[in-house]
Amino acid sequence: MKAVRYMLMGLLFCCAVGTEISAAPVTDYDFQQERMLLSSNAVFVISSLDSQDHITAYTYYGARIWNAPYHAKILSWQLAGNYIFVFSKDRKGNSTYLTCMDKDSGAQIWQRP
Repeated sequence: MKAVRYMLMGLLFCCAVGTEISAAPVTDYDFQQERMLLSSNAVFVISSLDSQDHITAYTYYGARIWNAPYHAKILSWQLAGNYIFVFSKDRKGNSTYLTCMDKDSGAQIWQRP
C-alpha cells in the first residue's frame, strides 16, 4: 500500500512539474517581421533571393494577384492608402532608392535615388 502511495505521489509531482514546464512562455519568430503586410483585400509578401527580392500580392484565398521583382535589396516598406512605399538599396551598397507602387496592380508609380 505504501508503494502505491509513493507511486501516486510521484506521478502527481511529475504531472505538476511537467505542466509548469509546458506553460513556460516560448519566444518564436515574429511572423509579421516586415515580411508581410495586410490590406483590406490582399496580403503582400517579400521574398528575398540571392540576386533579387520580390513583392508578391495574394488574395485572402491564396491566389496570386501580381509579382514585382526588385534587383535592389528591400530594407523597409509601408502600406499607405492605395500605395506601397519601398526603401531599398543597391546590392553593392552604393545607392538607395525610394519607390512608390500601386498596391492593386504592382505597377511602379515613381522611384527616386
